[in-house]
Order: sequence, then C-alpha cells, then structure tokens
Amino acid sequence: MNSKLVNLDRVPAYCAHVNVNGIQRTKEDYIRQQITTIFSSNTFESLLLNVEQLRTRLLQMGCFRDVAVIIDKAQDSKVENSYDITYITEEHRPISGGMNTAVGQNEGSVCTNFSLPNLFGRGEKLGVDYSYSNRGNTEGRIFYSMPTKLDPNKQFSISLFRSYFDNTWSSFKQDDHGINISYNIPLGIVPNAVHSFTWEGVWRSVLAASSATSLDVRKDAGHTLKSSLKYTATIDNRDHPVIAQRGSFSQSSLELAGLGGDSQFVKWSTQHQINLPLPLKSIFQWCFSAGAIWPLLQRGNQTIKINDRFFLGGPLNVRGFDYHGAGPHSEGAALGGDCYWATGLHLYSPLPFLYHRENLMSYVRLHYFLNAGNVFNTQSVRSAQALLSQLTNATRLSCGLGVVLNLMNVARLELNYTLPLWTQAHDRVIKGFQFGVGFTFI
Repeated sequence: MNSKLVNLDRVPAYCAHVNVNGIQRTKEDYIRQQITTIFSSNTFESLLLNVEQLRTRLLQMGCFRDVAVIIDKAQDSKVENSYDITYITEEHRPISGGMNTAVGQNEGSVCTNFSLPNLFGRGEKLGVDYSYSNRGNTEGRIFYSMPTKLDPNKQFSISLFRSYFDNTWSSFKQDDHGINISYNIPLGIVPNAVHSFTWEGVWRSVLAASSATSLDVRKDAGHTLKSSLKYTATIDNRDHPVIAQRGSFSQSSLELAGLGGDSQFVKWSTQHQINLPLPLKSIFQWCFSAGAIWPLLQRGNQTIKINDRFFLGGPLNVRGFDYHGAGPHSEGAALGGDCYWATGLHLYSPLPFLYHRENLMSYVRLHYFLNAGNVFNTQSVRSAQALLSQLTNATRLSCGLGVVLNLMNVARLELNYTLPLWTQAHDRVIKGFQFGVGFTFI
C-alpha cells in the first residue's frame, strides 16, 4: 500500500455550512453566537482545530449532554475545497438529579442534587444540592447560574447556602447562613485564565465543641456578620488536574471584609505549582502556598477570629503533621495564625512493574517529597527584620515517600511514610504511615 505524507496546513479548506442537529429547547441565537469563528478557516488543519474548538464550546454551553461531529464535502458550494460541518447534539433532560459520592479534604461525602438545566434555552441552570460527610459536616444550597452576553465562559451565579462544619482539630463548630453572588470571566490575552468577582454576605455562628474547649478558642465564640468582596485570578496550564506531567498552575485571591457587618479584615492568599518532565518517565513538581490576613481597623486591639485564620499541617499539606497539627495550640486545639507559607518538592516516578504501561502512569505513581512551612501571628511584629525572623523561625520540615493514586481525575489519594525533621514542642506530628485524600495539595 502506497502512503504519502501530507502537510494539512498547506491543504486549502473552507467551511461552507454548519448544521446543528438535535435542537429542541436551545435558542438559535445562543448557538449562532458560538459558531462564527469556524468560518475563518482557510486550511484543513485550521478547519480541524476550529471544528474541535467549537465542539468543546458547545459542550460548555450548559445545553448538551453530548456532541458528535461529521465533516463532509460540501455538495452545493461554488467554492472548491469547501466542507459542510454537522454537529449531532443530545440536549440535557428538562429535569436531572441523583445521588453520588464526593471527596473533600481528607473526608468523603454523600451528595444529592436536583436541577433544571438549560432552563430558558440559553444555558441557565436552577438547582438544589445537599451533602453530608463522614465527619458530620453538612452543606446545602439553592443556586441559579446563567451565561452573560451569550458567552458560556462569562458566568453569573447567585446562591443561598447553609453549611455546618465541625472543626475537631480546633475544638469549635461553625454554622453559616448566607448568600453568594459571583461573576466569572476569562482573560483573553492569557490562555486558560479566569477572573472571579464575588460578593458574600454570611451570618456565622461559632460554638465551643465541648465543655473542655480552651478559653483561647471560647473567646472567639459567638455570632458574626461578614460582608465581603473577593477577587480571584486563576491560570491553569497543566496537562492533568491530579498528576500533571508538565505545565503550571497559579491562583491568587484578595478579600476585603467590612462592607457592613462586624468582620473587618483584608485577606490575601496565593498558590502555585510547576511541573517538569524528567528522564525515565519521571516528573518533578514544585508547589508553593502562602497567605496573610490583617485587621481592617486597628482600633480597640482588634484581632483576627479563629474561623478566619490560616492553619497548617496534614496529609496533603505539610506531611508528617496531623491535620492542622503545625502551629500554635492551646490545650490540644489548633489556634492557627494570621500569616503562613508552605512549599513542597515532589518527584513522581512509575511503579517498577508498570514502567511500560503508559495508560496506567496517569493513575498511579511512586511519590517522593520534601515539605516545609510555617504559620504564625504578626501582632507583635514592628519591623521588616522582625517579620523576616518570624517567617524563618520555627520552620517545619518533613520528608517521605509513598504512592499517589488518581481518583477519576477529580482527587488524589496518597499513602505515604513520613519522617518529620524539624518540629516544635506543641506540634502534633505523625512519624510513619499517613493516609490522605483531597483535591488541593502542597
């Protein structure tokens, strides 16, 4: 059989017609808004790329469960090398719902949901969901989301929620009732960049977990009202959300609380990740996370309450420490701090008996790590030299090795043998095997 290598970038090709079949409830103007770029194709390579991009965009519209595509020679076009593109769609059912399990930060939940997708034919969604975790934490919300300007990448959403969280490591419970309004838009000049603007109003109730709860925790108990604006920028260029071989991830947020209510602070946080492929099918990864929170007003010796502080330590954080096990404690309860940093160096390699199984290496790998971090309070800091001393003093350091398992591309499971190297007297350390499951990690 004769074969010939063809450069598709030099083969002329044009789009004559775009047909979208299977439409019942979706509005025509919403679909027309998505297909304009495909007509700019002038080579077969650009046509194929635009066809796949449009298929992805149709799936993002919130109208379709599945989209298939057929490329065929145009029959009634007077222009040579013209093609008809046909998309075969399957719309969402008018009512959907179900029950499933979900993985959080070292906990599992049973979730139920009910929704009305594509409510008015332009990707709108009205729904209710509820989750209950194995730790007794609950969360329920009623939400409505919709695209703006007929663009599925520009999403407006509003939700009413209630959440209950039992923070056993800090010996307090928190019950929240609130409203959340957010608007997400892409940043066109940066690939895979998303800006999120959020206003949240929440009534928070902090309760002592037991009669043995320390006074340092009890002084922050009671009711608070928080009204805050938050801006988050995310850039995700990784080739895999759980075990990436290359690419980077960056996310930073800034929150201003004090637009009403009695919680008044400025909170900043950032996290970054870089992945580099190495010889022998190995991967090097660097992770970094940091944050700080300041009282908005310094009057009356205002301090940051325990439910707004940062905590450090855990199986997906600074490994070798119990959950929230690094940092200030009072009678066994983690108090957290108003400033923290943490970093991690990771090496992922194939399991020896899976070295030639490329498809399995994205699901399970050997894991070697070195973690470091610190969490502290800055109320007494009065100079840059004192701040630098706080950043470096009492740094925690740990290392270890284990196995990482990818759970359906939404979470990771780790079983590691950890060795804490630098610790403090009040830390809760774990020397030996440590199990963790979650979706964010350092």
